[in-house]
Amino acid sequence: MKLIRNTLITVGLAATVFTGTAGLALSQSTSAYAGTCKGAAIVAIPPWYDNLCGSDGKTLQSPKEFANTGGQDKTGIGKYLTIIAMNIVTILLYVTGYVSLAFIIWGGFKYIISGDSSNGTSAAKTTILNAIIGLIISIMAIAIVKFIAGAIV
Repeated sequence: MKLIRNTLITVGLAATVFTGTAGLALSQSTSAYAGTCKGAAIVAIPPWYDNLCGSDGKTLQSPKEFANTGGQDKTGIGKYLTIIAMNIVTILLYVTGYVSLAFIIWGGFKYIISGDSSNGTSAAKTTILNAIIGLIISIMAIAIVKFIAGAIV
């Protein structure tokens, strides 16, 4: 009976976390400040070329199109590389969120198979708690990076 209860709790927790994470990731995968090039995001992870699309939405812009006529950056390479770096950081943060989700599921699995072992149950709870903290930090970091990227673009 205890095994069935623990299984239901773990599945419910995993489903709740997954649907919340997927909903947040899907809501942030489209960017309001730039067009998207042809091709969709994979598992809600944005492509590396996000915010570098031309006005037609199908081709990438060259660094010259990011050049400031009145500023110091005459070539536009600085802003171009900054956008790429922010996109890579965003991709890494999304991957971090998915890894923490996997650890939540792993902690639930460890909790199920620990049975009556207090050490196993304690280790599983610690794994789940640490994964939830990591997930919250990664979601907050994604929001900060999206805000900074929006200010740059």
